[in-house]
Amino acid sequence: MKKALWLTLLVSTMALAADSERAALEVAIHRWTTAVNARDVATLTATMTEDVELSDNMATVRGREAAIRALLEMAKGGKLGAMSVEITVAGNIAWHEVGLTQSEKNGIVHGRGLALEIWKRVKGEWKLHRRMATGTPSPGVTVTRPSTKEPVLDRQ
Repeated sequence: MKKALWLTLLVSTMALAADSERAALEVAIHRWTTAVNARDVATLTATMTEDVELSDNMATVRGREAAIRALLEMAKGGKLGAMSVEITVAGNIAWHEVGLTQSEKNGIVHGRGLALEIWKRVKGEWKLHRRMATGTPSPGVTVTRPSTKEPVLDRQ
């Protein structure tokens, strides 16, 4: 009986620890996204590793200063929207799959995509380490598809 009680207590404690780690990561993710949209350099600096790397279908930037410049440029045209799809914590590393939207200042969405983020715990704090995004065009570029009535030139 004591062994079963001890095992139940151990499993419950582990579940609470996992929940608190996930909650801490979710707070860091929200803080980072809010900082991007607010163009808050101090918070961006605090929420990314020194050797952060951001990649998308247009470019890859390496290092915190280059990442901040790229993020500020991206955010000046509108707002980045993010919706978590999956969060997995494995010790001091976590990954976050996220659905993205990028909208103009007037609210019109002009880009959608997905990103996979790798987060690292550094001195007890979660920091963005790698971000690989696809499908989000650079600011000022709108994604349009031709009408179905237009001829398709790349088919034979």
